[in-house]
Amino acid sequence: MKHFKRWKMAATALVLSAGFLLGPGGYADFSGSVVYADEKDDIKEIERKQAEREKKKQAAQDKLKSLNIEANNIRDIIQELDNEIYESQENIRQLTAQRNAIQAEIAVTESNLQIAHIAAENQYDHMKERIAYAYENGEIQYMDALMALEDFSNIINQSEYVEQVSIYDQNQLSDLIAIRKTIQEQEKKLTQDLAEIEDIKADAEAEKEALLIKQNGKKEKLEEYSYMIYDTRVEVNDYQKLIEEGDAEIRRLEAEYKRKQEEAKRKKEEEERKRKEEERRKAEAARAAEKASSGGSSSGGSSSGGSSSGGSSSGSSSSNNKSNSYDEVTPTYSSTGWRWPCPASRHITSYFGYRTPPVAGATSYHSAIDIGVGVGNSIVAAAAGRVMYTSYSGARGNFIRVDHGGGITTLYQHLSGFAGYSSGDYVEAGTVIAYSGMTGICAGPHLHFEVWVNGTPVNPLNYVSP
Repeated sequence: MKHFKRWKMAATALVLSAGFLLGPGGYADFSGSVVYADEKDDIKEIERKQAEREKKKQAAQDKLKSLNIEANNIRDIIQELDNEIYESQENIRQLTAQRNAIQAEIAVTESNLQIAHIAAENQYDHMKERIAYAYENGEIQYMDALMALEDFSNIINQSEYVEQVSIYDQNQLSDLIAIRKTIQEQEKKLTQDLAEIEDIKADAEAEKEALLIKQNGKKEKLEEYSYMIYDTRVEVNDYQKLIEEGDAEIRRLEAEYKRKQEEAKRKKEEEERKRKEEERRKAEAARAAEKASSGGSSSGGSSSGGSSSGGSSSGSSSSNNKSNSYDEVTPTYSSTGWRWPCPASRHITSYFGYRTPPVAGATSYHSAIDIGVGVGNSIVAAAAGRVMYTSYSGARGNFIRVDHGGGITTLYQHLSGFAGYSSGDYVEAGTVIAYSGMTGICAGPHLHFEVWVNGTPVNPLNYVSP
């Protein structure tokens, strides 16, 4: 840009100092369009630079197209990861439910096992009563056989005593032993199932954690692409402005050349008119002298014909050759002042500065103000500027940042969606740019509004008021 300005000033000085004569012999032929050699070179130089700018602008546009494609691919991957994370969460939820059900079954099984144990004890007590009865009634052989056993369950397994046990006791013991064995096997199987469920759940949680890490990486990559897209859009816009300035300079130079040609033509015509007028006066003076000479006396008196001065004006017409210098206009935003960013609500729920985090994961130092508002309400640009990017992160949710020039930017987050503006788009103060929501880490629907000055967050209430 600075090189272009220096060149432009030199070109203007060259135009101002250029003479109207094309050579020592006279003026240009005005029967056709006349452009001086130096001026041709000036225009050719600008056109050469214009071609370079067009080429660089096209390269930047191609880069911007590629970046947008890459960013869209990353968004698709993030969406796929969102779906996988949701499926993983559902799987973990189902595994948790299965684990809880198995734990409940184990508790019931343990209770049943206790009941079976009590029933066996009761049966054993009944057997002791019958043993005592047998003893008291002289059935010594039966009693001794029973008392010789270390475990009453072995009564069934020793053939020499089977015949001495009553059919009733045999059936009761067999049933109790079978029930207790079944319950123990069931408890063992449930314990194994619970261990398997816990292992599967641990794997599912590890998989979910890996997906979250991968997703966060993709979101960071998307944010990098958003910055690159914004920078490339600015680069394209800068080249476009240079091209427009070059076109304007060419038009100005051509207009100046045309003005000079017309002025030179008028000068030549005026001088030609004066020459003809002088020739006419001289011819009239000669005719008058000849007439006076033929009609005068021969007395030698010389008639002094006083030359009558026609008072011819030799004043040369002055021409203003000073051209208006090329005014480079530094683009500024036509801001009409700052606006409250949330027209639907002016209720501030959290102020700028230190606070108690309203939800796990929120910050203790609040670099913004929170405005309580329901989902889907219009969010407007607080001041005129250019959209830097729209993006998403796990903490901020959907968010949009706007550059207002002079090192000032604003940020709007936890949005439910955007209003169609993207990186590089210009917006006026009060333009609807998004809609309120509760995406990211937040306790409820609201607008999180930040103002940054030269890379540092400041109190937004220094710029806007409810």
